[in-house]
Amino acid sequence: MMYATMKNIIPITDLQRQAGQIIGSLNDSEEPIVVTQRGRASAVIISAERYSEIEADLKRLDELELLEMVELSRQEKVEGKTLSHDEVKKRLKFLIK
Repeated sequence: MMYATMKNIIPITDLQRQAGQIIGSLNDSEEPIVVTQRGRASAVIISAERYSEIEADLKRLDELELLEMVELSRQEKVEGKTLSHDEVKKRLKFLIK
């Protein structure tokens, strides 16, 4: 996994000492800040605005995935790749035994 540029990687002690300044700098850049603890990445800080953008992007992806699934289901129905309700019940009864 690739992290932010070197200037956006900070140890947790710097975050503890300069939290206000670091949080304030989030608005100046769209880049995340990677917080390290004992030399390893342990958290990523992003601005609230960027977080909202990511949430909106994820929602759109979910909607696109759902639309794709619906289209696939329609194609399978047209192609006769479906099961009747009775067939599903029979298969479920078989699995439950």
